Amino acid sequence: MISTSPQSDSNHREGGFTLVELLVAVAILAMIVGLLLTMVSQTSKTWKSTSGKIEQFRDARVAFDAITRKLGQATLNTYYDYDNPTNPTSYMRQSELRFLCGPADTIIGGLASNKPSMAVFFQAPVGFATNSTNSLLQNTLNTWGYFVEYASDANNRPDFLNGGVPKARERYRLMEFMEPTESLSVYNYTTNRSYAGTDWVSNSLALPEETRPVHVLAENVIALILLPKLAPGDMTNKYTASSLAPDYVYSSANTNQTDPYINPHHQLPPVVQVTMIAVDETSFVRYPGYLQDITNQYGSLFQDSSMLTNDLSTLQKSLSSHKINYRVFTTDVMIKEATWSKNQKH
Repeated sequence: MISTSPQSDSNHREGGFTLVELLVAVAILAMIVGLLLTMVSQTSKTWKSTSGKIEQFRDARVAFDAITRKLGQATLNTYYDYDNPTNPTSYMRQSELRFLCGPADTIIGGLASNKPSMAVFFQAPVGFATNSTNSLLQNTLNTWGYFVEYASDANNRPDFLNGGVPKARERYRLMEFMEPTESLSVYNYTTNRSYAGTDWVSNSLALPEETRPVHVLAENVIALILLPKLAPGDMTNKYTASSLAPDYVYSSANTNQTDPYINPHHQLPPVVQVTMIAVDETSFVRYPGYLQDITNQYGSLFQDSSMLTNDLSTLQKSLSSHKINYRVFTTDVMIKEATWSKNQKH
């Protein structure tokens, strides 16, 4: 006889889950989703932070590239002529153009706190002109230069912001000096062969704010360090990277150097090591007091070029201790027209 009794309860439960099992599964799934959301959120924040930093330092990178590109074009158009036109005894290097770098407050004038770190000025065939006729010409000569300045942006704001909203800001700014071809003033001074002054730069920079040939290249650049050096092949045990400009000062008008091996008179430095330090806007807003006082450190730093590496390390440690986000840009610029010679006379 075949049994027709109903199946047992255990057989009915073979293909299903208990309520406890479902609750555990849901809890595990929720944990996994939570972990995934946390990971996505952290990844998004990291990406935004990285993108923000890249954006913050993009202008600094562009400015650094502009410095190195223009500096590599520096020229002196050096030639040999009589040492004394009225009573010649030999031929000497001569040039009406100049190359000058060193502490900005010494070259330009003013307070060191307003012109921190260094500056460089030179002539190059950039072809910049404001006159419509001259602008048609290519490779005309200009005086060019770079320096860091601490000042208000009141004079660099568009007209629609002049009502004071938002308020004018004080910032470190990398400035670019651009003297157009028709205003080239260096020849006004260098027709006198003994001229070794800096008026060809400082007089143009002393013009009223709205007329001086300067514009902002990048904001929040706190240091520009320039070290003229011999070419690697000219360095010896006696002559090192710091021999050409032991105090960072280099002037092609210098007649005081008696060592012919490192005599800069009417010569371009073969190499210039360019180092630039920029901070981000957030750091400047967060620590304005520290960054405004940072120029006090230049009183003990960047005085001896043989200590450049140590001085940079000291400054970076100070920035890091204040949790300042910063970037250091550095490279050696080879000046194309530099033909270093140990012979001043022929």
